[in-house]
Amino acid sequence: MLETQIRMLILKKRGRIVLSINRLAFGLQTTHNTLGNLQLVSQYLTVLGNLALALTDTVQAREILRSSLTLAKKLNDIPTQIWVLSNLTALYQQLGEKGNEVENLDYQTKKVEDLQKRIADACSSCHHIELIAKVKTEAHQLSEIDIKRAISGPSMRVDLDIPESIGLSATSPMSSSTRLMDFDMGRLRKRKT
Repeated sequence: MLETQIRMLILKKRGRIVLSINRLAFGLQTTHNTLGNLQLVSQYLTVLGNLALALTDTVQAREILRSSLTLAKKLNDIPTQIWVLSNLTALYQQLGEKGNEVENLDYQTKKVEDLQKRIADACSSCHHIELIAKVKTEAHQLSEIDIKRAISGPSMRVDLDIPESIGLSATSPMSSSTRLMDFDMGRLRKRKT
């Protein structure tokens, strides 16, 4: 009895994973055909490879993850490369391929160090510091405007009818709530007849 329930739960979980794979495959196709965003395609492939790994389809997982890694390398997308490498490490652990696992971990460590170096370089650059100072100034100015609005209190009444609230003349003299009530009343009359 318990064994049957466990099998049913496993099948149910596998069904969800297969459904997820199908949806992701459709998203991958749409992303590739419509947007042409190769970085997003690489990330879709990584998720699909991870799901194939969860289904213990190691052959498909290996092919998908290799494709994703190749694409991420081409794009010089280091965070995605690290993500793919961690999935490949899990694959090699599952397959018991110790040599590939160690080689993969070494490469992953190099990529993590490279990413940390790039982030440190970016944070220490004068351009980055200027951008941060500019954003802080803009945020401070916005904060002052919000404070002034709050202090002015109820005298600054804003109507939710957008044209009127920004000083434009409305196309209809009715307020939005009146228009909604008229619309609802019309629907009620149609139902009764």
